[in-house]
Amino acid sequence: MSYGKTETKSKPAKPAAGPVRNRIKRRLAAGEKLLGAWVFTGAPVICEIYALAGYDIVLIDTEHTPLDVKDVLECVRAVEAGGGDAMVRVPGHDFSHFKRLLDAGIHSFMVPMVDTVEQAKAIINACLYPPRGRRGFAATASRSGLYGFHENYADVAHEETFLALQVESGVAARDAGKIAALDGADCLFIGPNDLAGSLGKLGQLADPEVLKTIDKAAAAILKAGKLTGIIPTPTRDASDMAARGFSIVIGECDVPTLKAGALADLARHRKAFPGRA
Repeated sequence: MSYGKTETKSKPAKPAAGPVRNRIKRRLAAGEKLLGAWVFTGAPVICEIYALAGYDIVLIDTEHTPLDVKDVLECVRAVEAGGGDAMVRVPGHDFSHFKRLLDAGIHSFMVPMVDTVEQAKAIINACLYPPRGRRGFAATASRSGLYGFHENYADVAHEETFLALQVESGVAARDAGKIAALDGADCLFIGPNDLAGSLGKLGQLADPEVLKTIDKAAAAILKAGKLTGIIPTPTRDASDMAARGFSIVIGECDVPTLKAGALADLARHRKAFPGRA
């Protein structure tokens, strides 16, 4: 399907490059460390507040939420309105997740539960146009190509796409260096909770074996020349993780923050307001 493309007898001059789209990728390439916040509610106003507050990344979660593509796009636009940069965690590895979100103009992704090199290759393949991969073409009609105004988007899309593949199992931690070595795997983001669970230690984020596995995986990723990401843990806050070489740390989260604020307010005033029976 042409999506409006027409054949010409002579090849037109290549248009000027489109706008820079992925500030996250460029800032990390420049050696910056980025602090992020999670959004589970899907509330655009929270996304905008986080961006206005100054978080480097606002991560919209669709793995553990019922958010669909329209919800995500509203959140992304809110982040952009606040001057920030959005990343989306996809639900899984399905090819269609990436195609729809890429065409919606999202270029930074976190991908859960990437255990093997083969899985990583398939994910990278889904996100890049031929000859680098097999992403379907609709750039002249979709938001990713600015509805056709970014005339050479397909030529530079691979430069704008950022993939953070999650290490969330003992198997993935063991092969983290091999996964990180793949062209197109920009970052390996360690998920301590699920990693601990795979080791039979769910919830034990300060356990020596869990910490040793995290450190060993991180060292392998860095040795492969790629970026590492993680969440804070009980004994290692965001600043400590940055000092340990992690380039992305995402800790703040809308749901627990709202919960903590509500409980603190109730505790302050419970004597005057006894509450529901």
